[in-house]
Amino acid sequence: MGERGPGGRGDVGRDSLGEPLTETPTEPDELPDAMAPELLPADASDTPVLATRPSDRRRGLRFNLITGTLLLSGLALLVGFLIVNLVLMPSLTRQGAEVRVPEVIGLSEREAERLLAAEDLKLSKISEQWSPDVPRGFITAQEPPAGGVVKRGRRISVVVSLGAQGTTVPVLDGVTARQAEIQLEGAGLKLGHTARAYSDQIGKDVVIASDPPGETVVEQETAVDLLVSLGPVPRSFVLPRLAGRDAVAAARGLRDQGFYVALREADRAGERSGAVVTQLPPAGRRVAPRDSIVLFYQP
Repeated sequence: MGERGPGGRGDVGRDSLGEPLTETPTEPDELPDAMAPELLPADASDTPVLATRPSDRRRGLRFNLITGTLLLSGLALLVGFLIVNLVLMPSLTRQGAEVRVPEVIGLSEREAERLLAAEDLKLSKISEQWSPDVPRGFITAQEPPAGGVVKRGRRISVVVSLGAQGTTVPVLDGVTARQAEIQLEGAGLKLGHTARAYSDQIGKDVVIASDPPGETVVEQETAVDLLVSLGPVPRSFVLPRLAGRDAVAAARGLRDQGFYVALREADRAGERSGAVVTQLPPAGRRVAPRDSIVLFYQP
């Protein structure tokens, strides 16, 4: 056992002169400078700044990229799911459903379209044919036939009637009313109502227009109405007093103006032979060409 010093601690050894070496007491809370924490300069921020290594930054970017990709993939799957279940599936299911074809023969095109649309079917007009039994514009045949079972959305083909065997209305503009009547009879048509109107460009008794117009396809025995010209609009005159004038000369002048003039004898004493005694209509009456005038004269 070695000797103990006054401090009660054992010698740990002796130095080169034979003096005992003793332990140097140290404060337990003191740390070497190398182990003391690094102090930050006292500035405006009291929050310590930790240095980030490049590997940590790369790891963070890779994590964010993977996370974003997963989120986008999930969103795309969700959108696709909604489209399939809310849009495509109902449409495919509806189209796949079967319905019974309704009867459309004898209906007009518009009525048939409404009836088929109620069953989610479509109308397809494939042709038009003459039919003596079915009125024009009504359906004479359909395919598939009524009662058949088809899928929704199917097109139903139909044939539409043109009515009885048709004919074409001849072009009657510019022909006389009599010629128009003859042409209508030859085409298997009938003359309908005839209206007349004045025209400065078309002569009297010439057809101005027809209804239906020329080159229209109609059923046989259809009545065609005509508009016939009365010629230019007549001018009106105030008939002058012709008494005492030569009856022949007065009649000739009136006829040159387009009036129809008749001469009648009227024996009146004291009048010159051949002179106009009286007239009808009387003097002062307004007349127009093609009106009739009677002149009474002394024989």
